[in-house]
Amino acid sequence: MADTNWQDVGAAADLAARPLTEITLGRTKLALSHRNGVLGVISGVCNHVGGPLGQGRLDGNYVVCPWHNWKFHRVTGIGEPGSKDDAVLSYKVKVKSGRVLVRTIPATARKHKPHAPHPLARPIRRKPGPVRVVGISATAQDPANPRYSTSEALLEVALAHARGKLNAPRS
Repeated sequence: MADTNWQDVGAAADLAARPLTEITLGRTKLALSHRNGVLGVISGVCNHVGGPLGQGRLDGNYVVCPWHNWKFHRVTGIGEPGSKDDAVLSYKVKVKSGRVLVRTIPATARKHKPHAPHPLARPIRRKPGPVRVVGISATAQDPANPRYSTSEALLEVALAHARGKLNAPRS
């Protein structure tokens, strides 16, 4: 009986021309990589906060999430050394008649190691007095990972709103 759980995702020559490509398998985003003649396919969704792995970059054999630099092995989906308890789904891939086929059933399971709360995490308690506003941009950026900062944009909106509230006449 033939295995019908394989889907054609494109021409091998086209997909091998780029080190990392975001592809879609049905409604599922995947990250397809090509390095040293070997294709790899892992989930396109990072374990951290759902960043688009297929839009990241390769660092050796690891796909680097463009949002916060989490790394997963491009073939096995296992996290980088020191983070091996985290893993994204991996998929079998093959080339047949010049076409790349990906098995629709994941070959491995997603694993997400529980992480301790941030050391500065604490319950928020509002004390009497004037409203004080502080803002922190949480976007991880460096020359290898430039991107639009959604947290920076949200911070600007929040600060503008707070300025309006603080400067409004009191009744």
